[in-house]
Amino acid sequence: MLTFLTVEKAESKLLPLRHKIYTELKTSGGIQVKYIKCIHRRGKIPYEKIRRISENQSDCLLTKEDLILPQESKLRRFYSAELSERLCLNMTIAVLKELKASSDNIKVAVFDPEARIADGVGAILKFTQNLTVVTRMTGVYGAEAERIMNESGAVLNVSRRMKSLENAKLVVAPYKLKTQLPLGKDAVILTVAPSAVSQKGTVYYRYYFTLSEDLKSLLPQGFDAEYFSSALYSLLGRFDLGSIVPQATKGDFNTHTLVSLNKYLTNICRNA
Repeated sequence: MLTFLTVEKAESKLLPLRHKIYTELKTSGGIQVKYIKCIHRRGKIPYEKIRRISENQSDCLLTKEDLILPQESKLRRFYSAELSERLCLNMTIAVLKELKASSDNIKVAVFDPEARIADGVGAILKFTQNLTVVTRMTGVYGAEAERIMNESGAVLNVSRRMKSLENAKLVVAPYKLKTQLPLGKDAVILTVAPSAVSQKGTVYYRYYFTLSEDLKSLLPQGFDAEYFSSALYSLLGRFDLGSIVPQATKGDFNTHTLVSLNKYLTNICRNA
C-alpha cells in the first residue's frame, strides 16, 4: 500500500476550529492507496494523530515538495531517484535511436561515479560508438566493457578523469550533481535532480509520461506521475515502470520533448 498525505490551511474563517483529518482508501489494478488529508486553521498540526493513521507508512509518505515534516514528528517524505535513473537512461537511448547514423557525430558521455546504470550502457552503444563513461567504479564498468566487447565487438571507453567529459554534447548523470562538469554551453545533461552547482550545459531532471488508466485513477491532484511511479517502483516493486520512455523532460528554465531534443542534437551533429 502507498499513502498520500496532504496538509492544507482552511479557507473558511470559522471551520475547522483547529483541524480536521479525512482518510480514504482506494484500490485499482491490484494497488491499494490511502489518502490522508489534514485541514487546519490555527494551532499545531496534529502530527502524532497523522502518524497513527498512517501506521507503517509513516516513514515513506507521499507528500508535496513544499510540505515540511518536522524531525520530531517521526513522519518522513518518500523520495527515491531509482526510477528517475532509468528514465534519464531510457530517454537517452530513445533520442540516440532516432538520430541513427548521425549519433556517431556527437560525443555521448555517462557520468556515473557509483555505477548506478552500468547495466544500461550496452543499450546506448547499440546506437552510438562515441560513448565515454566517467566513473570511480572502473572495475564494474571494466567488466561491463569486456562483456560488451565479447558479445558485440563494441568498444566502451571507461575513465576516471573528469576531463574525459570534455566536448560531450549529451550526458547521462544519474545523481544530483554537486560538481561542475567540464562541458560546453550547448551540452544537454539528463539527470535526476536540480544541480547543486551551476552547469555550463542545460540540466534536465523531470520526466513526463502518461500513466495507464488504472494508475491514473489513483493519482491525486497536485502530484505528478514521476513521483507516484517512483513510489510504485521502489516501494511496491513495480519494476515494469523502469521501461517507460519519457515523452518530455524539463529543467529549471527549458523543456524538451523527444522530438525537439532530437532536432537540437541533429543540428549539433550537422555542425560537428
